[in-house]
Amino acid sequence: MFRVMDQSEALQKLAETMAGEICLSENDPGAVMKRWRERFQISQKDLAKHLDVSPSVISDYESGRRKSPRVETIKRFVEGLIDMDAANGGRIAMALEKLVSPEIASDAILDSREFGVPIPSRLLVEKLDCKVLTHKSLLDRDIYGYTALDSVKAIVNLTPQQLLRLYGGTTQRAAILTNVKTGRSPMVAIKASQIGTSVAVKPAVVILQGVKELDPLAVRIADSIHIPLCVSSIQTQDRLTKELRSFEPP
Repeated sequence: MFRVMDQSEALQKLAETMAGEICLSENDPGAVMKRWRERFQISQKDLAKHLDVSPSVISDYESGRRKSPRVETIKRFVEGLIDMDAANGGRIAMALEKLVSPEIASDAILDSREFGVPIPSRLLVEKLDCKVLTHKSLLDRDIYGYTALDSVKAIVNLTPQQLLRLYGGTTQRAAILTNVKTGRSPMVAIKASQIGTSVAVKPAVVILQGVKELDPLAVRIADSIHIPLCVSSIQTQDRLTKELRSFEPP
């Protein structure tokens, strides 16, 4: 059992998933460690200080200069990331929990996927034939996956709190919303999720499908919180889902 600051079942599941992914990565466990550290937005230096080791130890594991880490080393690494995040409010762990232990059993979630390696978000934007409306330069930032929602079913079936978690808690991922009429509701939800938090956790990019008449407020919100807002020209939800599932990162 992992020693984490919050003993919730979901957080335990997250810790177990992180450790399992590192342990099972026979070829390059260090790359997996680096990916998780970057997801938590923690530097090698800060993590090393928290674990009371030299920064070179973290660097050596992540670069593969050290042999495969022992189970106890992986356990300390995982607990360190979660504890440091908890000290900052636990927002990133909260966002990641739903990816390994979803609290929302709903057909509103069309698809959710983790990439084997991080990719620039522009590759997914290009795959879905999107027009970029805000912050095009930020599409070179890496994402680790996406969550695709049927916005109509989400509004009908999910509580406002669940919507906020899905929309606003998609850290370093693409939020893809289908059957969108104006784009106002999802962008308001994302904006609301930033209020009163010390660490902003938000989608790296928002992609809308099915837009009939885009609300200018949606564009203004995306611009103000520095999120690339994109509108896909794909006409149907089914077609968009097929494109997502056929997407092969380089």
